[in-house]
Amino acid sequence: MNKVVLVFVLSAIILAVATVKAEGAVEARNAQETECVSVAKEEIATTDSVTYQIRFRMRDMNIRMHLGAEQIQNLQYTCNDLSRRVAQLEKYPVEQRQARLSAIVAENLAAVHELVNAEQYETYLAYMNEELGKAGLNVQ
Repeated sequence: MNKVVLVFVLSAIILAVATVKAEGAVEARNAQETECVSVAKEEIATTDSVTYQIRFRMRDMNIRMHLGAEQIQNLQYTCNDLSRRVAQLEKYPVEQRQARLSAIVAENLAAVHELVNAEQYETYLAYMNEELGKAGLNVQ
């Protein structure tokens, strides 16, 4: 009788541990698949009016950079901030946009440099340049 109870208790513990691990894996995957997207919607009235959209896919970043859970959260915040600020560039006159874009990107890179190691930072630079290029933005 004691052996049956012991086996039952051990089975319940193993099932509970497996359930907790599975829930943690699902949460981590959801965080990785979250996209940092910000789109400014405005009708194009003149040639000066442009909608800027940048997409940073956290899953792609995680695959390339091998991020920890805390790094994923922090990078997601910085990416959301960058996307939001770049989307707001259309509000400024054309001649001010490039200077503002450079300042925004410099601030983002400084923040990211604090969050990741040197190898991850180099990977982030390449990824960010790729995504900015897709959006038609040139950062000097």
